[in-house]
Amino acid sequence: MKKIKKFYKEHRIFTILMSIVIVCIILIITIAVQLFYFGNGNDKYGARCEGADQVEISDSRKSDFEANMTTDGKVKIAEIKVQCKSIYIYFQFDESVNLDDAKGIALKSLESFTDEEKDFYDFQFTLKKNSNDTIEGFLIEGAKNKNGNGLIWNNNRKVEPKEADSNATEKDE
Repeated sequence: MKKIKKFYKEHRIFTILMSIVIVCIILIITIAVQLFYFGNGNDKYGARCEGADQVEISDSRKSDFEANMTTDGKVKIAEIKVQCKSIYIYFQFDESVNLDDAKGIALKSLESFTDEEKDFYDFQFTLKKNSNDTIEGFLIEGAKNKNGNGLIWNNNRKVEPKEADSNATEKDE
């Protein structure tokens, strides 16, 4: 004990600073373990999914939706996925369907949902038609916000390379 007292008296500032550093290291390790190992203990989506159990779409309704969308022969594959407050709908179309008809089918598919569901969920659409030698295909995405009225589609135009400016002059040497 006398050696510790003697060391403290001779190196008082060093001892105080080292004790502060040790306390800080212990605090940092404790906080890091709580954040990374234990997490916050809540759902991975946080509070974003509150109320989803009250406006839930059952598996039987999902399979009925998929079956109803493929009955006319224009839609080859229809898939629906509900995640939190978003509904993801994927359609793959027959070669006879053009882009405008596909957008119309997607808009009409919203009629399968109740007004309560439309007011609660955001809708994400992916429309695809495969291309071959004679038919040009498309891949387009659209969305409907729960507060919006219609579907908004992405720009599905091909990007054309810009032509060189014909009025450009050569640099003077």
